[in-house]
Amino acid sequence: MSGIPTPCPCCGAYSLAPDVRTVTLVAVADVLVVKALERVGAFLLRGNRQRYLQARDTPLHAVHTIWAAPDDLTAKALRGAWDVVPALVDSHGCCEVPSIDVIHMLDDYVHDLVITGTPHVLEGPEGLEYRFECRLGLVLPDKERAHA
Repeated sequence: MSGIPTPCPCCGAYSLAPDVRTVTLVAVADVLVVKALERVGAFLLRGNRQRYLQARDTPLHAVHTIWAAPDDLTAKALRGAWDVVPALVDSHGCCEVPSIDVIHMLDDYVHDLVITGTPHVLEGPEGLEYRFECRLGLVLPDKERAHA
């Protein structure tokens, strides 16, 4: 990343900080999504030895790609999953994006993954970064430019 300040895509302020804060926010959200999907996976395997044996080589955060989870089970598994988001956004958020918007986006993203049986990815049109861009208006730094 160059030392030239760039305008924040959300608020237009010139600073190097929005890119760093946004990347931090996405990185921590990525971990939160994996942990949330692990909880969904644990709920899907709970009390079912046959499923447990079938899924032994599957990471817990990917179990939802094998078996569908009812929406009520997903909602139960996600209780408390986003409790850290307000503190995260207060410390590392970008451009006045409200924590409640981040929470709704993360919750919708995980529900969508579970409903469709899609694995979690960070990049691409189905990934978490895309959700940050299209749902919250955050534009992440260009990785190629950042490594130049």
